Amino acid sequence: MRVKAAVLRQMGLPLPYVQSQPIAIEEVELAPPAQGEVLLRIHAAGLCHSDLSAINGDRPWPMPIVIGHEAAAEVVELGEGVTDLAVGDHVVLIFRPSCGACASCSVGRPALCGPGGEANAAGTLLGGYRRLAAVNGVGIDGRAGGALHHHLGCAAFAEYATVSRRSVVRIDPALPWDEAALFGCAVITGAGAVYNT
Repeated sequence: MRVKAAVLRQMGLPLPYVQSQPIAIEEVELAPPAQGEVLLRIHAAGLCHSDLSAINGDRPWPMPIVIGHEAAAEVVELGEGVTDLAVGDHVVLIFRPSCGACASCSVGRPALCGPGGEANAAGTLLGGYRRLAAVNGVGIDGRAGGALHHHLGCAAFAEYATVSRRSVVRIDPALPWDEAALFGCAVITGAGAVYNT
C-alpha cells in the first residue's frame, strides 16, 4: 500500500531546518505484515530527541530512513502467527524490540537484546527485514523504488507502519493517543533509568 512518510535522506544539514529541510514527506510503498509482524495505523507520534539526533547526525543511522519511533497506533492487520493481538487493539511502539530468545532476553534483560540492537543499527525490523520502499525517490541501493530503512524498527512518522510484533505493547483503549505515544520512549526510558541503575 502507498502511504505518506517522513523520509530523512541526509543527516547533518545546517540549521535552521526550515531552510535546509532535511525531512521530506514522501509517498512510500509499505509492504503488508509477514509472519510475526503487524500493520498499524499511526494515530499520534512524538518528536523525541533521538529523532533530532538522527536529523543532525549526532547518532548516525543508515540512509535513507523513515524516522519516528515514539508513537501510538491501532492494529489494522496481523501477520501469520500473531495470536496475542487483534485488529482494533490500541498499541504503543517501543524502540528496542526484544527477540525473547537471546542470552539477555533469557535472563530477563530484554532491553539488552542483541538481535534487537543489531536490527536497530541496521535500520531493519527484528529479523533483518525492510517493509518500506521509495516510490519517487531512490532507496538504500541508490535506485528508484529501492528499499528504505526503518528508524528504531518503527518508522513511525508515517500514516501506517509495518513492524515486528515484538515492537508493540497493547494499551488500554481509553488512553488518549497523544498521551499514549509518550509511553513508547519517554516513559520507558525514564522508568528504565530508575529500575536499571
